[in-house]
Order: sequence, then structure tokens, then C-alpha cells
Amino acid sequence: MRFAVKFLGCKVSQADAMLARRALLQAGHEEAPEELADVHVINTCCITSAAEAKSRQSVRRSLKRGPREVLVSGCAVNLSAPTFGEIDPRVRTFVGIAEEVAEQIAAAARAGAARPGAAAAPGAAAVAGACADLEHDVGPLRGLARSPGGEHRRARGQAPGAETRTRGFLKVQDGCDCSCAYCIIPTVRGGARSRPASGVLGEARRRVAGGQPELVMTGISVGDYRDPERGLELGELMAEVARLPGVERVRLSSVEVIHVRDSLLEALTGEPNVCPHLHVPLQSGDNGVLEAMGRHYTAEQYLDTIATLRAAVPQVNVTTDVIVGFPTEDEAAFERTLELIDAAGITRVHVFPYSPRPGTVAEALGDRVAPEEKKRRARELSGRSEVRSRHHRAAKLGGRERVLVDKLADTQVSGYTEDYTRCYLPPGAGARGELVEVVCEEIQADGIRCRPAGPAP
Repeated sequence: MRFAVKFLGCKVSQADAMLARRALLQAGHEEAPEELADVHVINTCCITSAAEAKSRQSVRRSLKRGPREVLVSGCAVNLSAPTFGEIDPRVRTFVGIAEEVAEQIAAAARAGAARPGAAAAPGAAAVAGACADLEHDVGPLRGLARSPGGEHRRARGQAPGAETRTRGFLKVQDGCDCSCAYCIIPTVRGGARSRPASGVLGEARRRVAGGQPELVMTGISVGDYRDPERGLELGELMAEVARLPGVERVRLSSVEVIHVRDSLLEALTGEPNVCPHLHVPLQSGDNGVLEAMGRHYTAEQYLDTIATLRAAVPQVNVTTDVIVGFPTEDEAAFERTLELIDAAGITRVHVFPYSPRPGTVAEALGDRVAPEEKKRRARELSGRSEVRSRHHRAAKLGGRERVLVDKLADTQVSGYTEDYTRCYLPPGAGARGELVEVVCEEIQADGIRCRPAGPAP
């Protein structure tokens, strides 16, 4: 059976799609381009109504390519499986925890392969059970959408077990107990739960052996991590991963400010392989808006925590998420958000205009901010973000950085610094997965143009 895998949403959705991919490869199926695949597997997103609609659109686009079946899972399916199953008889929905769903998808593909040419069963939900400790993999997934805190890039695949990128995502946690007023994720993901450290460390060793020297720890509320075996906190787990032979870098995908604990600071200060970059969602700089959002901190607490972080790790690069146009956000509240971005020294802001999410507490607040006003605030905040990002990159000019090369092209190679700044180098300046010391020379639109450094003076 030939298959193609796609995902929408955050890095956790990507990791879940990787689970399905690996299960399919281990079952003996062959990965193929979408137009040649017998089965399409799509992991969906429902962080906003728009993301849910895009998930359904992705299913319809897949159907136009003529696969025998489209196997659909993920958050939007967990929320409303019938809306996907009713699209077409070739669509099958899988509801539940990603680890079990991956095995169910592989079993469905095996059944389909055993009856070539047979019509697909109508959409019906599979029942998920307890969380299995499966390994995550990385491969030729197509990222189709973006949600707060999530970025998606295309990757080209290889055989199972052969990693296709220098950076690998380690899903260490799932679910969330925060219950923010605007968020549907606890409904579709359940409460916070952590993966045993032994499984994480085993996967990390496999990924390094497969050619991934940089590992990104991810989860829905990753800062909630607590090892069920030894009681390790997130920072302690990061330190253990960072000490594994062959690991060059360990970083976090995102962490809530209430989870920036001493153990995380100790990992950042005590382990040279733990990267000095934290993505710490803010959402608003106004206490009234934060309270209405159901966030668990004040603007002052956010600032105090970032100040403590900077005192411990002076070189840290802090990025964030902000929602503009929340129903209780007036112009004064928005201005306080702009002020806090500057006061906290944020270098990049991912901006998300608010849209009501059916099924959330905030839905009852309505949608009070006009669409054009949301767009204006988003433009202003994005402009502020770009200025701050350029200042951050300008401060590096003339200095030396270590870049882990992750992309090769005929005209240039590129990679990221420890603090997650994109750098561009001349062709041949480094091999994929190689750490290259560079001198920063010129600001680019989304990074810095660099040259290989000579011996240190």
C-alpha cells in the first residue's frame, strides 16, 4: 500500500502525524507522493474554527487526487468526527490518543492492502485506549496550517529509521490542565500527562544515531512535564537528554511562563547543549484581558519571570505569542501589550487575530472587536515585532556564532544559531548536521548573512 501523510496545526500535530507515518512504514507500506498514494493520512487541527475548516478542505483536496481511502485523525476529528466522516464514503475517522490511533491507522491500511480495489468503509470512529510508548519519527510530512506557537516546514523522506532533518521533535507530554477561556485543546486532548523519561531518552538515542543532533522537546503543555517513573521535571529531563553522546543541542518548542521553574533555569545555565531560546506565550499585556482569557499570571508576573530568566541567562532569546482583538481588549489594553513587549525585550511575536472558538468559555463573550480593527492591531504588533527582530540580529553583526547547518542548496547553506536565529552561508560552507563557527556580516529579511570564521583570535 502506498501512502502519503499530511498534518495541520502545531508541532504536536506534526509529531502525531510522524507516529502514523512510522507505524505505516513499520507495517511494510511504501511512502509516495500524494498523487501516487493509495491512502492519504491527515492529522487535523481545531485550534480555531478556521483551522477546523482548513482541515476539512484538506480532506476534500486529497479526495480529488483519487486515493482509495483518506484516513483522518487529530484534534478536529476528536472534536467532531461525523463532520469528516460525512464528507465522502472514502473517508475514515480515527478518534483518540495519537499513539493508539497511529497503530489503528496502520491496521486499517493493512486491511485495505489485503483487499485491493475494494471500496472504503464509510467514516466511522475508532476507539482509542491507553497511551502506548511508541517512538516518534520525522519524514516527508506536509504542514498545511499554523496555530499559536506552531511552525511547519516541508520535509522530504527516506527509508524508515533514516532521519530526514537535523532537528527532531521529541513529544514528551500531551494534554493540558490550564483551561484557557479561548482554547478547545483540553476538550480534544484531555488532561496533562507525561511520557516516561526512559522512553524519551531511548528515542533521543535513536534519533541521534539516525542523524539528528538537535532535539526539540514538545508537548501541548510541555512545562507540565513530570516523569511518572522518577519524578523528573522538564528541566531535569532536558539536562539528561543534553548529556547523551552525540546530542549537540536541546531546545524547547514553547513553554508557559508559569512553568519557567528553577530546574529549567538550571538546565539553561548548567548544560551547554541546552539552547538559550525560550518561546514564552504572552497572549496579552493587560491584566483584565489576561483574567478574561483565563490565563494564570499577571503582566507583572510575566515581566518578573522574564527578568529572572535574563538574570540567570543573559544571552537568552525570548519570543512569544499574542492574541489581538480578544473581546475584552480595548485600545488601552492593546497599548499595554505593546509596552510589555518592549519591556520584556521580546525579539519576535507570533500574532494571532482572535476568532471565537465554539465550545469554549470565551464564546459567550462574542466577537466585539471589528475585523478591520483586529487587522490594524495585528499589523502594528507585527511591525513592532519586525523592528525588535532586526535589533536582535543587528546586535550580532561582527560577532561569532555557532550554526548547525540544516539546509543545503546550490546557492547557499543555512542553519540556526543556539538562540534560534537563522543564518545564511556560502555554498559548501558546511555539511548538513555540521556545527560551523561563523562571523555575522549582514542582516537579511529573515536572518543574517554570514561567512565561515577563521581561527579565534
